Amino acid sequence: MSRGLAPSGGVSISQTEARHLALAAGSGFAPVEGSGPAAVANLLQRLGFVQIDTISVVERAHHHVLGCRLENYKPEWLENADVFEYWGHAASYLPWSDYRYTLHRKANVKEHGYDWYKIERTDVQRVLERIRGEGPLRSKDFEEVKGRAGWWDWKPAKRALEYLFMSGELMVRSRQGFQKVFDLTQRVLPGNLDTSLPTPREQALWYIRRALDLWGLVARDEIAYQRREHAELVNPGLRELVEAGELVTCDVEGSDRPYWAPSRAFAGQGELPPPEPRLRILSPFDPLVIHRKRLQRLFGYDYKLECYVPEPKRTFGYFGMPLLWNRAIVGLIDAKLDRKARTLTVKNLRYDGPEGQKKAFDTAVSKALELYRNRLLS
Repeated sequence: MSRGLAPSGGVSISQTEARHLALAAGSGFAPVEGSGPAAVANLLQRLGFVQIDTISVVERAHHHVLGCRLENYKPEWLENADVFEYWGHAASYLPWSDYRYTLHRKANVKEHGYDWYKIERTDVQRVLERIRGEGPLRSKDFEEVKGRAGWWDWKPAKRALEYLFMSGELMVRSRQGFQKVFDLTQRVLPGNLDTSLPTPREQALWYIRRALDLWGLVARDEIAYQRREHAELVNPGLRELVEAGELVTCDVEGSDRPYWAPSRAFAGQGELPPPEPRLRILSPFDPLVIHRKRLQRLFGYDYKLECYVPEPKRTFGYFGMPLLWNRAIVGLIDAKLDRKARTLTVKNLRYDGPEGQKKAFDTAVSKALELYRNRLLS
């Protein structure tokens, strides 16, 4: 990789080199060790999170992200993988090695309450007592109890369950369909897991290293994305890691802000390898594109998921999925899966790449759709 000395004392790299670093990191598409549930656990260790989302126009986001990176992926692999659910930058599956770094958020919720709604302590205690005595329960299991225990509908129980989950007293043991099955945390945690509370410094350094593992190089506002506990210590953490030689500051061509990357990324010399020829259809919630400002800065692509936009104001379609090809986001595809009819219908397709590559793009997207359809309908 060619590079020059930046005014910051770090290195100066081109946009192409920056994209190469991003795609060579955890959110890229390097082969994953193992197969089946073990492959899912290994991939989660590399990514740090896979976002859980309910939209299933084609498939749910977590299955799309995993299937995009794991050959012959099946949804039951995730169901049987040794991972856990909690909040990443959103509701996510996480590797167990990151469990202790969720504890500060849980302590914050327990002390100050849950941001989204208020809960009644009596509701919380009733829910906790039922699970303690009866074992794992779903929110649905609280629906038919209005004649006893004072419940008039199931919503107070659902709020109490979510509070207990976010504060760490309950965990998701499994799912039935898409319904969470909650149980006491001590009955879910694996043995020999490190459950010690990280120091504020440890938490900040974890934010930095996790972001770099995922994205390869990061700007300051991309670290601790949608997380806040001890995020104020990220700046001194960056200085510490630069001084220790673990990180290097990068000036990226065309960027108005500094980036940081692992020093090991610049240990080798030589030209960049050619880009992967395969075109990939990404979930709108894929870790590679989930930070929209980062996507625009590094890949020059202004992407908006329009399922949250009123139909008359949409410019492309309900569920536009980004298309990654030749280290660039080159367009969008809006598709819908009908499992009963065994069809994947392309509702809209847009190409935003170089004019001279349109014919090659058409061939690449046809191959990608065939692979995608085969996996979904297998």
